[in-house]
Amino acid sequence: MSNSMNSATPKQQNLPFIHNHTKAVLLSCSLVLTLSACSTLPKQQTQPVEYAFNTPTDDTSLAKIVLPLREQNPNLTGYHVLYDPLEALAARIELINKAEKSLDLQYYIWDNDKIGALALHAMIKAADRGVKIRLLVDDNNAKKMEGIYMALDQHANIDVKLYNPYRFRHFRPVDMVLDLKRINRRMHNKSFIADNQIALIGGRNMSNQYYNVSDNYQFSDVDVMLVGAASDEIIHSFDEYWNDDYAFPVRQLVNPRHYSLRFDSLKQQLDDYNQEATVVNYLDLANRSHAFDDWLNNKIQFDWVKAEVVKDSPSKIKSKAKKEEHLNFQLLNRLDKPEQSVDIVSAYFVPEKQGAERLKNLSADGVKVRVLTNSFQANDVPLVHAFYSKYRQDLLEHDVQLYEFLSRPDAENLNTNTKELAEKSKVSLKGLSRSSLHAKLMAIDEKQVFIGSFNFDPRSAYLNTEIGVLLNSPRLAKAVHYTMDENLSKYAYKLVLNADQQINWKIKLSNGQTRIYPREPKIKWWQKAGVKFISWLPLEGFM
Repeated sequence: MSNSMNSATPKQQNLPFIHNHTKAVLLSCSLVLTLSACSTLPKQQTQPVEYAFNTPTDDTSLAKIVLPLREQNPNLTGYHVLYDPLEALAARIELINKAEKSLDLQYYIWDNDKIGALALHAMIKAADRGVKIRLLVDDNNAKKMEGIYMALDQHANIDVKLYNPYRFRHFRPVDMVLDLKRINRRMHNKSFIADNQIALIGGRNMSNQYYNVSDNYQFSDVDVMLVGAASDEIIHSFDEYWNDDYAFPVRQLVNPRHYSLRFDSLKQQLDDYNQEATVVNYLDLANRSHAFDDWLNNKIQFDWVKAEVVKDSPSKIKSKAKKEEHLNFQLLNRLDKPEQSVDIVSAYFVPEKQGAERLKNLSADGVKVRVLTNSFQANDVPLVHAFYSKYRQDLLEHDVQLYEFLSRPDAENLNTNTKELAEKSKVSLKGLSRSSLHAKLMAIDEKQVFIGSFNFDPRSAYLNTEIGVLLNSPRLAKAVHYTMDENLSKYAYKLVLNADQQINWKIKLSNGQTRIYPREPKIKWWQKAGVKFISWLPLEGFM
């Protein structure tokens, strides 16, 4: 594509200053000199207020499936967890294909790659048949896509907005120096809503790495499909962000003279790209879409439970949200008190002193506490690892169990179709075998499960906006606990203290034997020294 379909780069961390050395230096200077006192937010023009439910969708095909189920389960939420990345992709594409009235899509990252193009192609076909599409993307990662967004926005049925935008479009470090407080806060929400009937939330962005298509590495992630009461709350949340004064129409921000791509040309390029055999063969969309369609129409099995959506208010970006409008406050106040077990899965885990004390107190009360996060090599953001590692010794001494995700599981533990995927898609097996944990979930006893975009770190708690759902589902909680019991030894190091109270990393090998590393695996001496040095800096609140 013009603004071409280049391959995806590794995930960009929320902190905009770590993209390259120049930005890091600029941010460091602004932190030290406290220069961020001047607002660079563009002037907002008056925008019409739009609400999803103003579009009647009760006569759509999806409504005819969902509404009878809602009537049978009043005030409850039906959920279906999407663990498999290809199932998660098929669900999105098929829901776009099935939409008849509206699509509301909110993402932190939408990349200019195979997955991004596939979804855009389906969206344009939906818009052509009359579906009204609202696409809201955080501006932190939008630079490479803004020409494409401008072309999309030319369609009468597609509106594109960028959230919390940079003013200096072609030299963004200026915004960081002049307006760091605002720029450092990002909309990290991910939500996907079809015809006001079905909503998806979780950790997956629209990018190759989240769906096993990247040549570099894959993110191990999870989404949940929701219908019923929780989906309504997610729709209201989308409206809040869409109508917020930090959501700017792309045509107001981007100078059209900088881009020659027009909608007709974009559509033709996406049509041509979609016909490429490597894409079609890899995704095997015909079979997967048929399976999803069959499930949705004939074998649909949502588990219906009481659920609560927890979400940050858009005013959090402006540092104006009340504590009740913060996801972490809502989550802590709606969780049952753990009595037996707590399992936390978080790509980025920085508990801070208060969180560490909570976990230690739970462990002291006899609750089994397990945390799965990334190992140094698996972590796509080494800075985060520096601040997580500060807490390991203390947590282990208080019997909190820590596991660190392997970047390269043994071949025996890869997905059974990995080789086939590599051959069909012409994606390197090396890329498919290198993984980074990106999921965010928590299970409490055999009672509750949280799934969302929220990492258990200061950035998610205080800076970024997030969304998630708390499901009161004993069945799902049991499944999470059981899955971790069965699989942690295959995919993660277990951290243990030796007789001298030194941390060892233990891993079970494919031959059944156990290997113990007395030093942190896959980290060079200079990397370890760098991590230690960074951990001394006053940056934990940015992680």
